[in-house]
Amino acid sequence: MQKTLTIFFLLTSLFFSSTLLAQEQRMPSGDFSKMRKMGVFKVTEIVNPLTVKLEDGRFVHLAGLNFADLNFYEPGDLSITAMHILDDFLKNKKVTLYQTKNSDHGRKNRMDHSIGHLVRTDNDVWVQGLLLSLGVARVRTTPYNPEMAKQMLRLENTARQAKSGMWNIEEHAVLSPKEAAKHIGSYQIVEGTVNSVSMRKNKLYLNFGQNWRDDFTIAISAFNLKKFTKQKLNPQQWNGKHLRVRGWIESYNGPYIDIDHPERFEALFEQKSTMKNSQQPPDKPAPKKQQNNKPRKKDPGSALPVFND
Repeated sequence: MQKTLTIFFLLTSLFFSSTLLAQEQRMPSGDFSKMRKMGVFKVTEIVNPLTVKLEDGRFVHLAGLNFADLNFYEPGDLSITAMHILDDFLKNKKVTLYQTKNSDHGRKNRMDHSIGHLVRTDNDVWVQGLLLSLGVARVRTTPYNPEMAKQMLRLENTARQAKSGMWNIEEHAVLSPKEAAKHIGSYQIVEGTVNSVSMRKNKLYLNFGQNWRDDFTIAISAFNLKKFTKQKLNPQQWNGKHLRVRGWIESYNGPYIDIDHPERFEALFEQKSTMKNSQQPPDKPAPKKQQNNKPRKKDPGSALPVFND
């Protein structure tokens, strides 16, 4: 009964959200100039929140999305709600399929499903953008499909500010570094200030606490650092920076996320701090995040997406 009520309230909330989006002509569309248009196809079946079947028999995996409660044997409220949305919005509709321009990687998953973005042809609404705008999904890019990350993160942040869907449910909130330890073994979004940066055994570590042995840590291999360099990013200079990062939390000297591409990061704002290097700790523990109506400045030293939510 409780599960039914939760889904009912989610659907009701999302109905009003989608109605408002339509009234304000803000149904999400995307800029696919970095993608390759593969053709127009008819959707015949919604297999799960991440997979649809086309008329020609192929399956399409919706790139760049994560559902916080997706369990293929027992899907949660958000996943079920997403299924209802997709069924209503896509079934028997024609869509344009966009895929990465790299024909060697990123077009097929291990199940031989096509990986891509879908746009309904009759109204130009971007399917992934719709799910993010309604707050039933969050962003999860891969190294081979990062092209739409900035646009997707922008939509996710707008939904979070509006407390749409999952962003109005406490268990799906963005975590602090201290909270990360309670969520080992799951995909999460963590936000905090880098306390120290160090390079050990050909790997860069960004620590979010004063004790690297048990605090929240991000790691980037030397191989993956090259991807940051290509985008003119230097994580070695991020000490004292306030970041949002997403990924699978593992246990390795405390909660730990291994980052394999730059799109897993967002720069929130330039953190006011007295820290000058990784050896100098802050004078006192950072206070709890509070509402601040003053405009935040974009960090001029970072090319990461910047959001002020």
